[in-house]
Amino acid sequence: MSTVDNMYHQFFGMKPQTNEADLLNKLTDYKGGFLYKLIDPATAGNVKADIQAFLNKKGMHVIKTKFDDAAGKGFFYIRLGEDPAKESQRVQGFISQLPEVEKFKFTLRPIQKQQVTSPENE
Repeated sequence: MSTVDNMYHQFFGMKPQTNEADLLNKLTDYKGGFLYKLIDPATAGNVKADIQAFLNKKGMHVIKTKFDDAAGKGFFYIRLGEDPAKESQRVQGFISQLPEVEKFKFTLRPIQKQQVTSPENE
C-alpha cells in the first residue's frame, strides 16, 4: 500500500476506491473534441445530459455530437474559446470525475469531407 492509501485506510478504516476515467492522451492534444466510453451503456442518457449541462454552465458552445448509446460511446466537439488550455483542463477534470466514464480521449478537429466531382466524358 502506498503512503496515501495507508493514511486513507488509517483515517477512514477502508481502502480507497480509485475508479477514475483513464485519459488516453495529453492536455495539449485538445483541439475541441473528446470521445468517451462508459462502463455501463445504460447510463448513456444521464451522462450526455451531465456533460451538456457542464459545457453550457462553462459557456462552451457544442458544434457537433455523435452517440452510440448501445455501446456506451459518445463524442462532443466544442468551439475552441480564447484559452484552449483552460478549456481542456476543465473538460478533463469534469469527465474524469464522472463515475460512469471508463475512459476518454481528446480528438483532433474533425475534417469535413469534400465531394470530388469529375467531369463527365462527352
